[in-house]
Amino acid sequence: MSAASFSIPQIGQTGMLLWAYVSYTLLGLAYSMVNIPYGSLAGAMTQVSSERAKLAGARTIGAVTVGSLLGIFIAPRMVHGVDLQPLFTTMTLIFVVIGAALYLFTALSTRERVVREVPKVSFKQSLATLKGNKPLLMLCVSSFLFLTGQLAVGTVQIYYFRDVLHALPLYAALSIVNIVLTFGMGSVLSLIVRKLGKKKTYVYSGLVMVAGGLIVFFAPANVVPLAFVGVVITQFGILMINMLVWALEADTVEYGEWKTHVRTEGITYALFSFTRKTGQAVGGALAAYALAWGGYAAGAGVQTAEATLGIRAGAGLLPAAFGLLAIAVMLAYPLTDARHKDIVAEITARRAAKSASAPVDGDYAADDHGAGDPSRQDLPTAVPSPKDML
Repeated sequence: MSAASFSIPQIGQTGMLLWAYVSYTLLGLAYSMVNIPYGSLAGAMTQVSSERAKLAGARTIGAVTVGSLLGIFIAPRMVHGVDLQPLFTTMTLIFVVIGAALYLFTALSTRERVVREVPKVSFKQSLATLKGNKPLLMLCVSSFLFLTGQLAVGTVQIYYFRDVLHALPLYAALSIVNIVLTFGMGSVLSLIVRKLGKKKTYVYSGLVMVAGGLIVFFAPANVVPLAFVGVVITQFGILMINMLVWALEADTVEYGEWKTHVRTEGITYALFSFTRKTGQAVGGALAAYALAWGGYAAGAGVQTAEATLGIRAGAGLLPAAFGLLAIAVMLAYPLTDARHKDIVAEITARRAAKSASAPVDGDYAADDHGAGDPSRQDLPTAVPSPKDML
């Protein structure tokens, strides 16, 4: 489906549009069927917060590295009047081959080490774990708001460099900065989490994102260094939250298990992933509305003042506003690292107690009278005959 989405046949405008809708929709469905179990692995592999932070950091490092390489080598070619179809098709085929190999390697090499009290969870039990999971619902709302701001930035950032700052080469430079920031933060994230906790780190990173967005919005177009610094600050906050959020999601799995005695990584991640995708859709739409509101003219060498204002709003004001809203929700988030540690300890003790009280093979071997049958413990136990004793 990836190959089909980026290989559009020349079958007329209506046919091409229909092809794009169908192929992209099926790609999204197929991606979700891979991404939900993949994203659930962090919660199934370990319950240690610092280890989950490392897993989340590794995931983000991979995503940002590839995305940044595209920004360095592909984005500079996105100029007016160039046919990008052959380039997109070739790049996608390369990703299809490498991506399939890496997904297969992940499936064969990872191990789910966290013990489940209920090995096979029914759909009804899965839904029950979501009802009382307040941390998960709050994290979903905060992530929805954060992703709305992030996708607004991602949608219009190239327009900001090209049409507002008139410095498209800086887009490639930002991609290099993203790689440096990601590897740097990935190496220290677990240390920061141990010192501040995930909740405080999330809030502080959100404030950094807000500050950067305000700089981007208010920086004069002719003061390019200041505007670029604002973009980098925004990216710093976004990258930090993106690294952290997967570890937070995994923590909510334990909360659901603690409440219901049923561990459901899959549906927990599915709900979280759905709200993130919704935020991405809303953020992209708002960015597009900002361009339309300003009267952006595709293909025009120079944009109007209203059009550049719309671009600046999408690149700076929207992430700042939605970042503040995401922080406001996160301030009330109840699952701190200390609370999560207590919950994990309680779950572990509960499992140990259950294991200690479980019958050993032969404990309930029934005699002629059904003695020892756990379903008949209300019946008096008969005295065994010499024959039975032998």
